[in-house]
Amino acid sequence: MTETTSAGRQTAMGETPAADKKAWATTGLGVLGALAMASCCILPLVLVSFGVTGVFIAQLGAFYQYKWITFALSAAFIGYGFYRAYSPIPAEACADGTCARPMNRTLMRSILWVATVIVAVAMIFPYLTPYILSY
Repeated sequence: MTETTSAGRQTAMGETPAADKKAWATTGLGVLGALAMASCCILPLVLVSFGVTGVFIAQLGAFYQYKWITFALSAAFIGYGFYRAYSPIPAEACADGTCARPMNRTLMRSILWVATVIVAVAMIFPYLTPYILSY
């Protein structure tokens, strides 16, 4: 089921390109926030385990002081991403038989859940590190 927009673009299931771009941009911001959270805590340990050493690893530890700022931004982006991914489609949008929604909500939701897990692990990781490194 495809239809053609006024610009001549075909969209599946009545999606609008603007709504699709906004939803994916929100998901992308959530993923970037999760990566920013992981850069101070998890990323240095992962890089050392792969054999990467040097001053670069020590510089990543400087991001730890911004942990709460990156957490707040990550939570906001991921929260808005979940709002966009799980919000019901308004009845007015489906009045003519088409619904304006992102192309693949399942993929978007999966990406947001992975980003949420990364942020949760990054928040818990400093408290678990002493137990992990004691073995």
